[in-house]
Amino acid sequence: MSREKPEARIQEICQKALQKAVPSGKETRETLEFSEKISRRLDQELKKSGIEAQVQVEGSIAKDTWLAGEKDIDLFILLPKTYRREDLVRVLDVAKKVAGKNYLEAYAEHPYVEAKIEGFTVDFVPCFKVERAEEVASSVDRTPLHTLYVKSQLDLEAKNQVRLLKRFMRGIDTYGAEIKVGGFSGYLCELLTLYYESFVKLLKAASNWRKGEIIDIKGYYKGREDEAQRIFQEPLIVVDPVDKGRNVASAVRVDKLNEFVAASREFFEHPSLNFFYPNEIKALSVKESAQTMSSRGSAFIFLKTCVIRAVPDVLWGQLYRSQKALGKMIRQYGFVLIRDDVWSDEENSSIFIFELPSRFLPAVERHIGPPIEKREDCEMFLKKYSGSKEVLSGPRIEGNRWVVERRRRYTDIVSLLKDKLKDGGESIGIASLISQAFRSSLEVWVNDEVKEFYSKSIDFASFLTEHLKGRARWLQ
Repeated sequence: MSREKPEARIQEICQKALQKAVPSGKETRETLEFSEKISRRLDQELKKSGIEAQVQVEGSIAKDTWLAGEKDIDLFILLPKTYRREDLVRVLDVAKKVAGKNYLEAYAEHPYVEAKIEGFTVDFVPCFKVERAEEVASSVDRTPLHTLYVKSQLDLEAKNQVRLLKRFMRGIDTYGAEIKVGGFSGYLCELLTLYYESFVKLLKAASNWRKGEIIDIKGYYKGREDEAQRIFQEPLIVVDPVDKGRNVASAVRVDKLNEFVAASREFFEHPSLNFFYPNEIKALSVKESAQTMSSRGSAFIFLKTCVIRAVPDVLWGQLYRSQKALGKMIRQYGFVLIRDDVWSDEENSSIFIFELPSRFLPAVERHIGPPIEKREDCEMFLKKYSGSKEVLSGPRIEGNRWVVERRRRYTDIVSLLKDKLKDGGESIGIASLISQAFRSSLEVWVNDEVKEFYSKSIDFASFLTEHLKGRARWLQ
């Protein structure tokens, strides 16, 4: 095959992807009209309340880099620096009036309100107006500076290259810095496009990225790359052109970074529109899903609970923290985890999934004690296990250590989970909101006991199907 043919194929695919990624004229008008309308309403309410503030649309809408079908509006409320942090609560009270009834309030570095309005998801974010990065009190104060910088750098062609990158990342599930995804933010996509000049050039470069890769648009650390790697210890370093003390890629999880690198390589080997628009997951039937689980010869454990109302970042932060705590506890009691995962519809239900070689363990477990040279530790070991009813064999010397076989406290993973979670599990590290949900609504299912829920939730059925297949959708 000639050199030109794959390049022509890639160009053709990019053109098709871009045609679908750019919002239509109708969608653009509707989005901008809604943004202006909601901004005016908020501005009027702020004035009525005697609050001096400037309302600005930020994010991809302001920079004209949003993707077709995206319905997210970032509405920032810029306060003079003479205001105090306590004033943010007053601002949010005004925002709630504009939001109506369907909103959630959250507290990160700054409090903010997320609302569903006329088919759009609107984030009302109060911040302090600053002129330079040195003046910021939190990351949200920096956002308007990001918008100004990007708007000053992007022309129409560059905006389309950003859209291509975002669409590619969405297709391979690496787009979005929110906690659920742990991927590349919109601002990061914009900076990468500016640095590498085009989508294709970026993918070619990313194919060869190594741990500690440094991208420094302004050259703040030119000749001092070692210093940058000491300051920013993440696997990908993209120095913020607005603030040299910030790594824009700090939220990118290592698995998402590696997925992007691997997908970039694969795209040049097997270019396809599927990288941008992967095929929808066709959920297995209830019978097929049960057969697939059974064929593995392992045990699938599902912990199902209701969802506490919280904005997605808070919810997923707590879900991931709880997933990690559960995995750690399961291993501490001698069970082996093949794989674990977590799903949530963010409205009604959340489910933790754990796959183990077996639901049960033998009643006996081997416990290795201290080496002989540690005299005091040996005395404590013998004191604990000599004559203990839990000891089935030993104590005895093997090599240079004391050893016993003792009765295992839990032989059934279901009993372990129910016992440890009956009080919510905060003592083992379960996050507070998830702990509340466990106390009120925990259900534990094994293997095909999940079938009733599976048959009722299309979203969960698709998720579990993809989990069972365990294959990157972009692989050819």
